[in-house]
Amino acid sequence: MTAALPQDADGPRARAKLAKKWAYLLSARTFIPLSTPELERHLLGLVERLWVAVGSDALAQKVGHEVGGALVDLNCTGPEGLQCSVEVVARGLLGMAGDGPRDRVVDVVAALAAGFVQRVKATTLEQQEQLGRSLYRAMRQVQLELQVSQSRYDVLENGTSTGIATADVSGELVRVNGALGRIVDRPPAELTGTSLFDLVHEDERELLRADFADLAAGGTTSITQPNRLLRADGELAWVALTLSPLRRHEGGNQVVVLAEDATDVNLLQGQLNHQSLHDVLTRLPNRQYFTSRLEQALRDADPALGVTVYHLDLDGFSLLTGGLGRPAGDHLLKVVGQRLEQVVAGEDAMVARFGFDEFAVLVRNSPATPDVVTMVRRINDKLSEPFDVRGHRVACSATIGVVHRPPRDASPHDLLDSAALTLRRAKGNGRRQWELADPAQDTRDRRMFSLAATMAGAWESGELAVLYEPLVLLSDGQVVGGEALLRWDHPRLGVVPHEQCLALAEDTGLTVPLGTWLLRAACAQAAEWSAPVRVSLTARQAGDPDLVGEVRSALADTGLPPGSLWLGAPAEVVLADTDAADNLRILAEAGVGVEVDGFTAAPADLVAVANFPARAVRVHRPLTDQPAPLVARALAELLAVVRSAGIAVSVADVSTSAQAEWWREVGAETASGPLFAPAGPPEAIADQL
Repeated sequence: MTAALPQDADGPRARAKLAKKWAYLLSARTFIPLSTPELERHLLGLVERLWVAVGSDALAQKVGHEVGGALVDLNCTGPEGLQCSVEVVARGLLGMAGDGPRDRVVDVVAALAAGFVQRVKATTLEQQEQLGRSLYRAMRQVQLELQVSQSRYDVLENGTSTGIATADVSGELVRVNGALGRIVDRPPAELTGTSLFDLVHEDERELLRADFADLAAGGTTSITQPNRLLRADGELAWVALTLSPLRRHEGGNQVVVLAEDATDVNLLQGQLNHQSLHDVLTRLPNRQYFTSRLEQALRDADPALGVTVYHLDLDGFSLLTGGLGRPAGDHLLKVVGQRLEQVVAGEDAMVARFGFDEFAVLVRNSPATPDVVTMVRRINDKLSEPFDVRGHRVACSATIGVVHRPPRDASPHDLLDSAALTLRRAKGNGRRQWELADPAQDTRDRRMFSLAATMAGAWESGELAVLYEPLVLLSDGQVVGGEALLRWDHPRLGVVPHEQCLALAEDTGLTVPLGTWLLRAACAQAAEWSAPVRVSLTARQAGDPDLVGEVRSALADTGLPPGSLWLGAPAEVVLADTDAADNLRILAEAGVGVEVDGFTAAPADLVAVANFPARAVRVHRPLTDQPAPLVARALAELLAVVRSAGIAVSVADVSTSAQAEWWREVGAETASGPLFAPAGPPEAIADQL
């Protein structure tokens, strides 16, 4: 039966208002995973269905049950949500029904409550069933994992070489693997039920009992210590014994015992220790071992006699390996090590190999120890005795740096650094040389090495600057150009001059890039002056395969005419048949002014200059000092020959007016030096040009 429902224009608005009120009250009493607008739209649909059901007997029960179940699906499962829904829906529907079918409203709301309860019950039963299935799956998984874990333990226990046992807190062995049986030379079955303390050497039993007591009391988590176990044959087995507690919730705590046989490990450790302190090839002590022994010797040596350290570098070792092969070099190193030991056989001494072809000898001096000169002579005499290497008779010598009787409080590392610096200076004097350590010279060398190591960073940070020394016409004193010079304003060590900057660049491999930078800066400045600039090249720069390209690029980029760039190069480079000479010849033919630095006016130099397109020759000290009359006359005649070949003469390092006048009289055109002006910023020369 269908009852007539009130019809008015406010019906949809009333139902929307009911849905909004229902959403507000419901969300305040229970969590529903929907936003407020979404919940209002959802509940409005339920209100529309309920309103339709109020007008039909056939739909009242069905729709009421469905709406009650829909509330549960919205996560409204608590009594507060049901009570709220019944109250707000009943009041709202009754208000909208007016004098209409109010009994039908009661039926619909009752059906809603019944559907709600029925769906909650069904959901609860479903959740309980799912929980039961989950618990069963978890229990089954735990059982499977326990079986896998037990299988893994069995594999580990039976497959490892480590002895494994389980003991109770009293030390009685409950379970023993085969490896532990092999360590003590007994069957595992025989060990089960015995006390671990009976297997340990009697001197260590009390300590082991104390360890078990600590584990039982929970005072520690694991203990590892060396122990001696008693074997069935009466011998002792050295093991590293580890004890770890196995705590069980139901009581009856146990201890897991791991016994690692340490015999082979100890042997291997000894070998590794020896290898870490000795050279593999010669079997001599290495630097680490030598340093340790040196520290002890400094402390224990006779205060009056001290120690002496000889740092050796073999002369020409790379020539031997290059000519006869690396195996020959290895054989030579072995022979050198043996012969050095023979030289100091009667002394309290150590011979070590520091690496490649470097050796060191430490002698703890006694009254009978030979003096340094004698010892150095004996070393080189012994090394120079020929011996056979792969069918060849060879011999060698050594250059030696000696640190004799250093202070007892000297650091071994500082002492070895001093020996290395001394060796470096000795090598600078040639082969088979030796030198005694000089602390003052060491300080100077360290300063130079520090400068060399930090030069690249100083260049990058702008500490290197380009200064210009005036080039002056001797005829009238007019400044015609400038020579580009480097200067390093070191923040701690002060000013580093041009010559030293070049030397440092040679040591660090910066000669070419730094020289290119200097060349480009000088060309740019000369273009701004519209005057010549002179740049001195080192031998390495002159021989750079990219020199011609770099010069052409600098001239093109700055717009400087080639004739305004004067390149000075060492005479031995310009006047020789080398790649450097070819570079300079190409540049000279392109219009760049090439000058021969360090010209000596020797006959061979005169012949070479005559055949080279040089712009000028430049004379340095000692020729710039005013020579004796006979020499002056001969020099003047030689320079006249140079000028007659169309080559100008320039003079450097002029410091007095007398020198300047003499060189002007013999035909020199330009000069530079302290007499005129020191090197300075480009502005200083610009004012004089």
